[in-house]
Formats: sequence, C-alpha cells, structure tokens
Amino acid sequence: MPTTNRRRAALPVAALMTLFAAGATGCASGGGAEEKAPKAQSSPPHKAKEGLADILVAGRPVTGTKPSGNTKIPYQRTYSDGELYSAVTGYRSLAYGAAGLEGIYKDVRGTVETTVDPALQRAAADGLRGRKGAAVALDVETGRVRALVSAPSYDPSAFSGNTFADKGAWEELTGNQDHPLLDRALRQAVPLGGAFHAVVAAAALEKGLYASVDTPAHGPGGTGGCQNASIRQALRNGCDEVFTAMAAEVGPDAVRSTAEAFGFNDEQLKMPVQVAESTYGDGETTATPLQMARVMAVIGNGGRQIGPQLVDRIVHGDGSVQKPAGYAAAGRQVIKQETAAQLRSALSSGQLTTRTDKNAWSVALLRTADGHLLGVAVRADEAAPSGTAPSAPVVDRMAKAATG
Repeated sequence: MPTTNRRRAALPVAALMTLFAAGATGCASGGGAEEKAPKAQSSPPHKAKEGLADILVAGRPVTGTKPSGNTKIPYQRTYSDGELYSAVTGYRSLAYGAAGLEGIYKDVRGTVETTVDPALQRAAADGLRGRKGAAVALDVETGRVRALVSAPSYDPSAFSGNTFADKGAWEELTGNQDHPLLDRALRQAVPLGGAFHAVVAAAALEKGLYASVDTPAHGPGGTGGCQNASIRQALRNGCDEVFTAMAAEVGPDAVRSTAEAFGFNDEQLKMPVQVAESTYGDGETTATPLQMARVMAVIGNGGRQIGPQLVDRIVHGDGSVQKPAGYAAAGRQVIKQETAAQLRSALSSGQLTTRTDKNAWSVALLRTADGHLLGVAVRADEAAPSGTAPSAPVVDRMAKAATG
C-alpha cells in the first residue's frame, strides 16, 4: 500500500528483512542480511567482596555467581534456565563481555527485578521450539513485559568463563547460521504483511472515514468475504485489497502519522535494552514483535500507550530502590478511546494471523486469570506458507498459560 514518510519516499510494503545484531553493550548495532558475530572483549574487574547482581524473574534469581579462579576478575556468572531466559537476561562472559540487561546493569550490586511471568515465558518458548521467531506479551495497563522469547535460544552459561570450552561454545554460537545470539523479539524488524492492517484501520477511524468497524468498505474491495467488507470482516478475512484501498483513501500522511503515534520510526526506544526501529516507508513496512505487541496493547488500553518496561526496579546493596531509566507510568494517548474500543471489538473474536513470503504473524489480546489484558505478538519464520500458520499455536499456548 502506498506510504510516505518525512524521511522516506512513498513505496508499497516490501519483503525486506533488517537484522540488528546483539552488541556487547546491550545497544543496537547496524543490521544487514547476515548476523555479525560480536567481537571478544574484556569484562570490567569486580571487587572480590561484591560479587555480581542477580536478575530475578517472579522473585527468583535466574542468575548466580561462582568463583572464577581469576584473581583480577574473581567472579563468574551462572544461569538457571539460561536458554529459557536468555532474551531477558542477555549474557555476561569473562572473555566476551556482556549484552542485554547483563550489560546495562553490570555495575549494580544488588538485584534487578524483571517483569516477566514464568508461565507465559515457558509457553511461548515451548511453542517456538524448533523454529526461528519471537514472542512478546505486554500488560496493556502497565506496559510490563510479561513474556520475551527469541528462538532459537542459547544458554549463556556455556561461555560465561574464559576456558577453551567457553571459547568453543562461543565460536559454535557465532558460527551458527540460525544466529541464536540475535534477539529476534527486540532487535530484528521484518516485513509485516497483513499485521499492519490494524494500524491502517485505526487511521481510517481516526480520520472519520468510517463510522464504525461495521461500516461497509467504500469500494468493491475484491471478491468473496472481501466484497464490500467492513473493517471487522476485512481483518478477519485478511483482505489485503480492502486495506490497500483504505490506505489510499486515508492518505499517506495520515497513515504515517498514525503509525508513528503507535511507535513506528522511533529510533530511540529503550526498555531499558535498546530496541530496533520498526519502520514505515522507504519501500518497506517492518516491525519487531515488541512493536506489534505495543500496537495491540494500545488497542486494549483505550488508545493509551504505556511502557514497554522489562525491569520493575533495581534494589541496590544498601537497600535503596531505583526505577529503571526511561520508566514512564503515565503513558500517552495514541488514538481516541472510541477508536480503540472499535478495534478491540473487531479483534475480540480471536487472533489476527497473517503471512508474508518468509514468516507468519499472529497478534491478539489475551485475558489473564486475574483480569489483566495482554497485548501479544508472535512471529514465526516459515519456508512454505501453507496450512496452519506456525505463529497461531504459539498464541494458543500463551492464552492457556495466561488463564492458569
């Protein structure tokens, strides 16, 4: 569908993939068609009496400390369920530095308390096992990240030291063509296909071109279930032609401004880990799974966007408590409350699933057992798009875990 951007020319959605390599400091680095292996680097020295801060999930440490045998760097990181939580923790290595939360909070003495729910995390990881992809779940009212999974994953314990075994594990990971060190949930933006339809629909409703999601399309809009389809029907039936015509009617500037209100074209997003930019324009519309979870969270939260935030608080060794950098409790209004309510109604019947040439997307709003609403996005790569989209069963697993 035609798009413009004040920095980009108007072109249709393209199937280009942007990879964002996991930098040793936890910041985004340049992307390309291939994942670049991080370079080995030295880790900062730690005082023997201080040890390393623990990262907690649901109050339980998923990291630990053991003696390294090195007098200059006396402590070495250990991990519990390292493969399950690697997208949450990142890694810390005596030989290869630190990334993710491990890199950001490497100087903290105390605990780093994350927002992740273990049941949701495991459900997403199990659903993506054996595939490349990612899953994110956000609490729509707080912006707290309840699940953050990238697949395939890795165990940070395998290279946390500086032995020959650590070197072998690192070289195996960095040479792996599936790029397990790449955080696909936060650091890889890929083409969206029909998952972007919800944003186009929001732009049309915001501009007042449709009274509701049940207003028939203004043009013929194709055949079958897409003939004169309403927004509700077009979302359910994946009517690309309806939304292409709708985007043209809304106008590229309005679509762009709505997309940017949702968080597209934001190069500065941190949670506190740096997040890759999701883009609208310049020949491609791409997004990270985090960004699409944010879109769903806005729809589920009356048009208001809060977060995202992976860390609840940092408790220092002296007992003082600190909120993470960038923490924002108030949020901001992205779309009108009425627009959000209309879209929530249209999406309430289940997940929105779509495919591109190389991957499948599923987005949904899920209700937890204690009444919280989650914005969920799952992306799963696939070679031959046929049958059930591989992202759909992952959402089903997460829905079951959310209700207990």
